[in-house]
Amino acid sequence: MLKAARVEVTHVRRKIPLRGQVVPVLLALLLEGCTRSTQPAAPGLQDPAAQAPPDAGRLAPRLALFVTADLQGQLTPCGCSQGMRGGVGRAAALVARARSEGLPTLYVDAGDAFFARGGLQPDEAVEEERKARAVADALRTMGLAVRFPGPLDDVQGAAFRQGLGLPELTPGTGLLLRTGGHTVGVLAARSPAELAEGGKRLRRQGAEFVVALYAGAVDRAVAAVQGTDAVDLVVAAQDGAPVTLGDDSRMVRAGVPVVRLQSRGRALLRVDLVFDGTGRFKPFTTPEDVEREGELLDQRIELLVRELALPGQDAELRRMLTDRLAALVNRRAALHPPPPLQGANAFTVRPIPLESTLPSDPSVDAVVAAFDREVSELNLAWARAHGHDCPAPATGEAAYVGNARCQACHAAAFAVYDRTGHAHAYRTLEEVHQQYRLECVACHVVGIQQPGGVCRVDRVSGREQVGCENCHGPGSLHAARPGKEAMARPAPDRAVCVGCHTPENSPHFDYAAYLPRVLGAGHGAHR
Repeated sequence: MLKAARVEVTHVRRKIPLRGQVVPVLLALLLEGCTRSTQPAAPGLQDPAAQAPPDAGRLAPRLALFVTADLQGQLTPCGCSQGMRGGVGRAAALVARARSEGLPTLYVDAGDAFFARGGLQPDEAVEEERKARAVADALRTMGLAVRFPGPLDDVQGAAFRQGLGLPELTPGTGLLLRTGGHTVGVLAARSPAELAEGGKRLRRQGAEFVVALYAGAVDRAVAAVQGTDAVDLVVAAQDGAPVTLGDDSRMVRAGVPVVRLQSRGRALLRVDLVFDGTGRFKPFTTPEDVEREGELLDQRIELLVRELALPGQDAELRRMLTDRLAALVNRRAALHPPPPLQGANAFTVRPIPLESTLPSDPSVDAVVAAFDREVSELNLAWARAHGHDCPAPATGEAAYVGNARCQACHAAAFAVYDRTGHAHAYRTLEEVHQQYRLECVACHVVGIQQPGGVCRVDRVSGREQVGCENCHGPGSLHAARPGKEAMARPAPDRAVCVGCHTPENSPHFDYAAYLPRVLGAGHGAHR
């Protein structure tokens, strides 16, 4: 087992020695522990304040680099469905495991970590800013070396982001990270020129391996890296890609590999460097990588098998799950060990899906628990001090009236409704003490931010649960003149459902399979 190494974050200030002085200087650097230079900064390179003690001991034969990207404020999955992927605690556990095994380990973030969207209202800002601070605490707990802020990080202003106190790079700047006796360059880039010039600069300053954190979509990053070998790996991020149903982590094996991670903290990138020769690093796959991928596939297969075994599933849902299971089984069967690569510096690139079966790091779990305790109290206090009731409807506009008004005339429909999950939606939040969380309550009450609905978390009486009007629209006009005014949506379609049953919150949602669960005699069973 390798001896645990300490990480030194070093500004690339040291001037390049004359050719005949390279070996003596390198020897001197090792003996002095690669301490920070005080010479003037090279143009375009930046020095975050964070610095850990220097390395001690011999050169390590391996090094692990971890990267997160596009967390978008997602500390943990919402818990709306079983087996949900993601969670910064699971990512932290993987990083901690590498360190506990004595492997020199670095961790960086590619940006857009704090917020999922802009345009926050004052009540939303209370929760989202507290969550951003929790994300920053979690990254700090994981041993973050440096990050490249993205546009979503500045939703509440650059001053707020800077106040979180994390080490950062600006576009076109680079940083040398030293651990295990080796030097890894981290580059922040938003253009082909920044990528090429910054990579060359880091190499001149002594980087053995250069990873570029690139602001843009995968296709843009692939185009930016064409014709240059200044970097060894590109991580594309900060492109605001929507959350998708499947695993959309991607790796394009061009001249330089380009990787994009599944957003909202659902995957972690692991890069293993193997020092077994000289010259530039070559990408390859190890038998261990294949084994790990097989283990993750086995976990996902087991989750699907368990879900298929649940009673009461309709035929369409079983077909969908069976198709997914078959695809995973075929992918598992196609795995095979690669040929060995010896006598060369090499690296592996592996996006790791953060499946629900993975452990979570206790230190980060404590950060999340503190957030969970405090955010509901903050939201409730804000609502009591500053909250406003929903506005009255405009003339001729329908308002929400709540389930009690509906039940007076539609007893048969309620005999069906009362057996559905919709009828207990708010109660599920209360059971886990999340009823004051704005990001949760919106899909568990009637008429969020609408006339007659819910506009403050401390006043939801009569609007709890997912009610009739969530599907059929506001009912005041119909309730006043039931024979004259129809509901806005007598037969709601799929578009209404996917407003809450999103790929993130409800990854197994299938409209055709789920619709029969809310229908019955007296409530649309004929459709």
